[in-house]
Amino acid sequence: RSLSPVRLPAASLADVIAFAGRLEPTTMSLLASARSLARGVLARTAGVRSMHATASQSSDKLFVHKDSQRNHANVPFEWSPANLDRIEAIKGQFPEHHQAAACIPVLDLAQRQCGGWLPLSAMNAVAKTLDMKKMRVYEVATFYTMFNR
Repeated sequence: RSLSPVRLPAASLADVIAFAGRLEPTTMSLLASARSLARGVLARTAGVRSMHATASQSSDKLFVHKDSQRNHANVPFEWSPANLDRIEAIKGQFPEHHQAAACIPVLDLAQRQCGGWLPLSAMNAVAKTLDMKKMRVYEVATFYTMFNR
């Protein structure tokens, strides 16, 4: 069966809702698909990026670490005794060979110990404490916006 085009005169919202209530579910589905397709075409032709478009190539430049006097790998960082106890309690919640799962709460402890920010040396201490590669800790710290580097 073929679908004939539907022509709507200028109508009030109540008229449109009443008309939509008389349509079959398959017709409603087709209309929704057509509307979605039209929005995508209009967005591309108007120069507006769709939500599924790839990120711009320069976005990774925001997360480049630059050593400073306060933030480099050789700045001393030692866990406080209270935080060492907390870390052991956190690590105890995970199976023996899955300590890396504690990365986020341990990074949070490091950030709190450093006064609200997360220096490179603290991230390195987290990696050492959890027996993780440093890069894995950096990836977590740069992904989550709650960590201030």
